[in-house]
Amino acid sequence: MHVIAFCLLLTIPYPNQPDWESIDDDFSTGGALVDIDLDGDLDLVTGNGNDMDEDPNRVYYNTDDSLEVIASWSSNDVGYNAHISVGDIDEDGYPDLAVANYGDPAAPQYDKIYYNQSGTLQQNPTWQPVDLDNSFACAFGDVDGDGDLDLAVACGEEYFDSLQYAKVYLNNDGMIDTMPAWQTNILSYFYDVAWVDIDTDGDLDLALAGHHKKNILYLNTDGVLGSSPYWQSADSLGTLRIAFGDMDGDGDLDLVCANNAQTGGISNCELYLNDGSTLDTLPVWTSQTTNNYSCVSLGDVDRDGDLDLAAGGWWESIKVFENISGVLPQTPSWQWSPANPSLLVCENICFGDIDNTLPMTVTDEIHIVDSTTRVFYLDNRWLTNVTQVRRNVGSLSLDQYCFSYADGWISVADIFTQTETLWVDYTYSIDLDLVVTNWYPTRGNFAFLNTYSTGISDVPKKRTPTIAGLLNPNRGKFTLQVEIDDVRIKIYDITGRLVVDQKSNGVYIATPGVYFMYIYDDEQFITQRKFVVVD
Repeated sequence: MHVIAFCLLLTIPYPNQPDWESIDDDFSTGGALVDIDLDGDLDLVTGNGNDMDEDPNRVYYNTDDSLEVIASWSSNDVGYNAHISVGDIDEDGYPDLAVANYGDPAAPQYDKIYYNQSGTLQQNPTWQPVDLDNSFACAFGDVDGDGDLDLAVACGEEYFDSLQYAKVYLNNDGMIDTMPAWQTNILSYFYDVAWVDIDTDGDLDLALAGHHKKNILYLNTDGVLGSSPYWQSADSLGTLRIAFGDMDGDGDLDLVCANNAQTGGISNCELYLNDGSTLDTLPVWTSQTTNNYSCVSLGDVDRDGDLDLAAGGWWESIKVFENISGVLPQTPSWQWSPANPSLLVCENICFGDIDNTLPMTVTDEIHIVDSTTRVFYLDNRWLTNVTQVRRNVGSLSLDQYCFSYADGWISVADIFTQTETLWVDYTYSIDLDLVVTNWYPTRGNFAFLNTYSTGISDVPKKRTPTIAGLLNPNRGKFTLQVEIDDVRIKIYDITGRLVVDQKSNGVYIATPGVYFMYIYDDEQFITQRKFVVVD
């Protein structure tokens, strides 16, 4: 019997106080929820120091579905450590740690990598580049399409007016080169970096945040980044952090950014839409103006099928803006700050199911690749692990693909001579707890457990079919185009009352309001949508 549990969701499902707080005395900046020891739960990795102090980096292991409050792994070395990136560099199945080193900030420093040795990170980094720089962020991505993770680093420092180049270091046989293979043609204050397939051509392009400089994108063509930017923002605000996700549900990846006004300008969050091949140069949405936005992240926290936006700032609240049918409000839908707001200096927000409320496994998710199109996005993000990538002739080895934990892309090596089908098995977080790193050392990092207890209890285990035809908002009459042979549609109103139960694609609803639609293939639940009917 297929049972639906439904009740009304009125707010973003986070409590009014954090459920967890660390007690290490750090200027925490970088953060990632990742299964360091491959025991099936998510640990918290932090990069600490920023421009304030030389701190160690740490891992808060997850035991019995809870993070320890004092990190049981700390690096032996200390530094002005900033944002981090995690990924399996040496193809042994364990995630390794890259740390951007910001400096004090006048003195440039070496960036660093800690390799994971069967579940425990090295106490001291065993990689550093030849170059000294002021790096605030780094990101793993497969630029050359060989199935392993390369490292991009965002460099530059505004306080002391040090314009620098952003750089990319290639991975060769599990080791990152110490000399960059590519760098920007522009000197800037680069404060964040991200890999994204912006033009949906099956490779990873490179995005960079400029602090009071333009945000820019370099296009990847046949494994080589362009020599000049493919896209630039029209404005030059103080962007500190960027993230990509499909905010309007049209199948391509849009840009959100957090702009900081400490050294001038406007502080807000912005959304730039993707037209299918590039980004608009002007934002389609801006949040309300506050003092100092500093971080932004994307996740479906209310499980309605779209990406909500979480943001934070220096000496101000953590915020979540609920995505309602592709539209974000200007003011937050949920926020939290301690009684003394000066004790919260948000630097990074990440998502994951810390307490294992609803661990999710997907089996045989189908994706098509060919000789030139080998980067694809899974149906879900915030991954715990990718357990298998299989083709007709057998499973791919770990040195034939790499992936992103936060963004959910997979990049496969050049091993195909024709179009082929891949089947992917992976685990991911659907119950998204929220973790924020806090730069203020007398308070810790914080976690808010997701209290979601509404909506449908079942979630799709296989690839979600393409569903089109649902205008949002609409006037109560629409026809779905779905890749399902035996479609069944159930629609509930905001009170939880079943108003539609039919085996046809044409839908008619006479009463304006908010509705929740559940789509089945016969009796097998496939996916859900929230929509609004207007007069």
